[in-house]
Amino acid sequence: MSVSSHITVIIPCYNDGAYIQQAVDSVVKQTLKADKIILVDDGSKEETIQVLHQLQVENLEIIYQTNQGVSIARNNAIKKATTDFIVTLDADDFMAPTFLEKTKQVLLSQSEVGIVSSYRLNFNEATGKKEVIQPTGGKVTNFLLKNNGNSNAMFRKVCWEQVGGFDENMKAGYEDWEFWLAILKKNWTMEIVPEVLSHYRIKKTSRDKTALTEHDVPLRQYIFKKHQDVFMENFDYYTSEMIRMNSLHRNTIFKYKNSLEYQLGKILLYPFRFLKKLN
Repeated sequence: MSVSSHITVIIPCYNDGAYIQQAVDSVVKQTLKADKIILVDDGSKEETIQVLHQLQVENLEIIYQTNQGVSIARNNAIKKATTDFIVTLDADDFMAPTFLEKTKQVLLSQSEVGIVSSYRLNFNEATGKKEVIQPTGGKVTNFLLKNNGNSNAMFRKVCWEQVGGFDENMKAGYEDWEFWLAILKKNWTMEIVPEVLSHYRIKKTSRDKTALTEHDVPLRQYIFKKHQDVFMENFDYYTSEMIRMNSLHRNTIFKYKNSLEYQLGKILLYPFRFLKKLN
């Protein structure tokens, strides 16, 4: 009889039939086995449904629901989980074999830590480009200006209960960031394992890209208004960081506009702009 790990892995899936097998396999191949894998199909098309029907994995439960968004999908799965520790994994990503073992070890050894993630490898299969991302984790102040964590993380179920789960109003994105912020407000911390244990797939179109390019301002405003108390409590830190980041942004723009590449581009495009004005 196997010993319980007290871990449930939650995988929301929306039209990710091309990637879901790799995500599930990465859970199955863990050095520390999860007690349960709960996969929530959030109203996928038939192609993905057929792939899900073919999954043959021990301790896998699949929930089918109409398309309601990732927050509702995760919450519905976590409600069914009976373990102390929850792991979130997106259907188009995957974990290194030691992710569960190493993140759980942190939670067991540090009682103040509510969430554990790791460095991640962003990879683009189309271009071959790869980049290692090193989030800092930390306390609530580390999350006031940006998300310093990953969507692939392990957290205590009690943390999810304390904040009422993922915000189901955040259908356009940034729900991970808001969820971490809500937990850290409760005096928990997030720890980052300094190893690449998460693998994040960069696609031509994705929900994360759409959130950044089309919904960034309203999503940030929503987070600010919802957690205005913690922003006000850390007003000096928040404003000083905003000023610092604005300065870095302006310097980057200045350096780019004065670069040789930019100046040559202006020269090459000048004839076309001149003709456009004439027309």
